[in-house]
Amino acid sequence: MGPSPIGCMGMMQEFEGRRKLCPALEKLKDEHLSLAEQMNELVHLATNLKSTADPTKRKKGLTELHELASSFRAELEKHSRREEEDLYPLMANYIEREMGPIAAMEEEHDLIHESLMSFMRIVEKEQSEPVEIEAVHSHLLKSIEILMEHFYKEESVLFPMAEYVLSDAEKEQLRVLFQA
Repeated sequence: MGPSPIGCMGMMQEFEGRRKLCPALEKLKDEHLSLAEQMNELVHLATNLKSTADPTKRKKGLTELHELASSFRAELEKHSRREEEDLYPLMANYIEREMGPIAAMEEEHDLIHESLMSFMRIVEKEQSEPVEIEAVHSHLLKSIEILMEHFYKEESVLFPMAEYVLSDAEKEQLRVLFQA
């Protein structure tokens, strides 16, 4: 097993400044980059929709936005499952799962899921009975804001903490799981 359990604040001081992550944690971080690129494309599409008055172009843009958002959501859910089913249980051997960083990340996963589902419902409604395209755009921006803040917390707190507490064997276990 890895280091003995210590308080989160002490742990933060121990690994403060460390940024080198094992391959499994680097993979999660790389997935953030891929997801961020897709978020940029979603914002671009939604922004273009706001300036589109032509109903035919708007419907086509909404369809494209919905398809990209569906693909994005599927990739995000796969990423979140890796964290929730593989990383968090290993970290829970060293830090409290019901409170603290793991619980906060799981709550944010739920919030992000709800926000994206709400966004998807608005897009679907807009496709069938036009509402206000501004609502689509602002809801997307809110979802992305939550997600970017979440990624930042994972990369600046959770991943370095995992790098510190997990044993080499556990890191290898994660790497193998993430390849499957």
